[in-house]
Amino acid sequence: MSAATGVATVFRRELATVARTPGYGVLAVGLLVAVGGLVAAGGGGATGFVPAVVDLLLPTEALVPLAAVVLGYRALLTDGASGELAVIRTYPVRVGEYVAGVLLARVVALVGVVGVPYAVVGVVVWLTAAPDTGIFATHSGIDSPVLYLRFLAFVLLFGAAYVSLAAAVSALASSRRSAIALGVLALLAGVLGGDLLLLRSLGAGAPASTIPGSLAVTPNGAFRGLVFEHVVGVAFAPAGGFVSTTRAVGALVGWTLVGAVASGVTLAYGRRVDAAVERVRRGVRD
Repeated sequence: MSAATGVATVFRRELATVARTPGYGVLAVGLLVAVGGLVAAGGGGATGFVPAVVDLLLPTEALVPLAAVVLGYRALLTDGASGELAVIRTYPVRVGEYVAGVLLARVVALVGVVGVPYAVVGVVVWLTAAPDTGIFATHSGIDSPVLYLRFLAFVLLFGAAYVSLAAAVSALASSRRSAIALGVLALLAGVLGGDLLLLRSLGAGAPASTIPGSLAVTPNGAFRGLVFEHVVGVAFAPAGGFVSTTRAVGALVGWTLVGAVASGVTLAYGRRVDAAVERVRRGVRD
């Protein structure tokens, strides 16, 4: 069996599992209500796409990671806990192929659970915004649906990083309870950790010129910088300079790869590590 065939087989199986889980549909509806309510309450949707993005930016930094963690925190735990992973590994499917197939299916689920609600809100803004903002951009200073499409692309890239990291958490967890606990810790560390470290470094005397580079290190900072650079800043500050695009995109892709690699390593060597730790414990007791 080729690598592509192994990934495709696991992908189809995992996608069927996602489709049979009604909770993900409820999650998508809840996210649509939350995002739509935020735009309606903020009033940005009645003005244009960029004001709507401004209303959504801060809540998105919490809502999208939350949805991604819900999608990924049991992605690799379920098969391991049920014993199906051991059965799967008797087939000619490598650990890397298994992880890749699962993550690809979860990212597709992310498009449905997160991408669709945000796209629906974008369509509503397009249809209901004031007439003077319904003009396609002919230069960088005019509000445009293209800017919202950029925002949506950054949202999905941002969410994919958290799905991958949540899958790594699920590979480490030994039970559903521990997966929830680790998922919450990962969520808090991702959403709050980067900003807290940045504030601490600035408080310690780090120059303000380091902020753009520091923003691109964490998933939330990279996402925020990309939105300011290519969505909000295009309309209000065409000169840009909020963050390095290459570094920010590289950070989001990098965190996605880190989660995938960590998942594969944990599944491949986790049992050996547990056995070694147990031998050490027995040696200490004896």
